[in-house]
Amino acid sequence: MTARPRPPLGLAALGFLELDPPSFVSVAAAAGFSSVTLRTRAATPGGVEHPVPAGGPLARDTLARLRDTGVAATQIELIALTRDLDPGRCRPMLEDGAALGATRVVATGDDPDDAVVADRLAALCELAAGLGMVVDLEFMPFRCVATLPQALAVVRRAAQPHARVMVDALHLFRSGGSVAALRAADPHALGVCQLCDAPLAAPPAHLLATEARERRLAPGLGELPLAELLRALPAGTRLAVEAPLAGDQARSSAAVRARRLFEAGAALLDRVARAPGEA
Repeated sequence: MTARPRPPLGLAALGFLELDPPSFVSVAAAAGFSSVTLRTRAATPGGVEHPVPAGGPLARDTLARLRDTGVAATQIELIALTRDLDPGRCRPMLEDGAALGATRVVATGDDPDDAVVADRLAALCELAAGLGMVVDLEFMPFRCVATLPQALAVVRRAAQPHARVMVDALHLFRSGGSVAALRAADPHALGVCQLCDAPLAAPPAHLLATEARERRLAPGLGELPLAELLRALPAGTRLAVEAPLAGDQARSSAAVRARRLFEAGAALLDRVARAPGEA
């Protein structure tokens, strides 16, 4: 059987936050990635972020690097949806991202009331839609919106055509999710899928965030059922690698880490593209 063409791979910023956007684009391009997710707003209070104000020198440098390498900045992150969030204050971030060519923005649910999260998601989607952007709601077992079913329910409640659920492989399995649950989900509700790997056994609950932020494995080098996950995704799903590496690998140069992640991800996709029994 002829293998299908390998789908393009993007690279998420987590694991490369020491790099400014132009440098990150260059590293991703040299490794073989076709797109990037830029961390233009911190994921946690006081966290690392790299805003790229439209028209400023950093934006000009980033746009030049994108143009020269052919890499696309398809996604920006991260907006935490809480009751204190005024979605209108996110407009500059969205406009700056759109100026770089981004068509997607990542959000998380960080309020214990799912109705509040859905309300903020709906308002954010209305802003994003005006800029041609989709909002990918990412669930994480250590945030309020913690599971795939919960995230799907929030998206349904928001009732916005530009809302999707982002599936991170680690978060799916660490939150008790399964390939069967993913396969049963409404394909139109699913957005980007982020790939990484890990041991099958989860760490204690209080270390889940640490594992996610600092101790992942490259795709295909752990024990998660990634081949089955990939086959359960809707056709044409955008794929990105998010795998901040641990131990000695984390101390390698950004170029080495990125190349290692691309090679591992590409090898996994090549295996999946073969006949089902070969992966």
